[in-house]
Amino acid sequence: MRTVGADVAHGAGRRLLLGLASPRWTVAIFVLLALGALAVAEAGWDPTAVMLPPFTLLGVNLAASVATNARFRRDLPLLVFHLALVALVALFTVARLTYFEGMTALTADTEFDNTFLTQSRGPLHPDRLSALRFSNEGFTEKFPERGDYHATYNAVRWWDEAGNSQVAEIGDDTPLVLDGYRIYTTARRGFSPVFRWEPTEGEVEYGTVQLQEIDGGGYAPASAWALPGGPEVWVMLDFDRVPEPQAGERVGLGAGQMLHRLVLRVGDRRQELRPGETAALEGGKLSYTGLGSWMGYRLIYDPTKPWLVATTVVAVASLLWFYARLLRRRPSLEKTK
Repeated sequence: MRTVGADVAHGAGRRLLLGLASPRWTVAIFVLLALGALAVAEAGWDPTAVMLPPFTLLGVNLAASVATNARFRRDLPLLVFHLALVALVALFTVARLTYFEGMTALTADTEFDNTFLTQSRGPLHPDRLSALRFSNEGFTEKFPERGDYHATYNAVRWWDEAGNSQVAEIGDDTPLVLDGYRIYTTARRGFSPVFRWEPTEGEVEYGTVQLQEIDGGGYAPASAWALPGGPEVWVMLDFDRVPEPQAGERVGLGAGQMLHRLVLRVGDRRQELRPGETAALEGGKLSYTGLGSWMGYRLIYDPTKPWLVATTVVAVASLLWFYARLLRRRPSLEKTK
């Protein structure tokens, strides 16, 4: 037997749900979403902070509509469609809270060291980047006989938790998936000289420098860095042109076949180096051993992606079911007139 207090509470809860399900709230939420999208696109505001509140409100509004609208409960395809919408909003919210997207660059034959050129992440992202182990094994560009587009195939070596290594071939549409992170190649790539630094005191070190990416012939690729325990060095790659592909392919931008020299600047001093030559600098000797290449990578973490795809399929299927049923009923309605 229900008490008066229970009836009052039930009525208050019902009124609250009806208020949350109001179409006016729906319109207001879509206005907030539009304003948030403009703030992100035009003012550069953080998309997670801007879009998370209206998406949360939209999920509450849809859930309240499903709970209070008796027609949804009587019409199975319509109910499934609106439940799928609620699930989509919830998944979008989880995606913004847990996502990660970053850009990194690796010279050929070097391993990922958890450094990024740019990165963004959700506040609840489960950071497992330090556990990722993969290296750039070099890339090959395949040029078609006609047209400008060319495909890039990058061999990457990766290690599992047991320390076993494997090699995979990835591209801008074929990722390597490690611990939930999808790793793609990008259009960013360039040359990377290899140096041998022999300090006056200390151990000999080998290292690479990633020059600016190839920009279609604008400026010669260059970079500046500080030698360990030595001076700051600026270096520019001087060459006539990038080698043409051979048999429709080019490996590592053709760095191994390119005639070139390096222009080295330390303070007011200028020097040119060819592979195998050495420059005497303050604090040691810098030898140029050869020219390699680097590749830019895009790392994405979004555990909700397969769920979003599946939920979208359910939403579309239920909507088709709803309209197909209406079309089947129409002839019988016309006959009765």
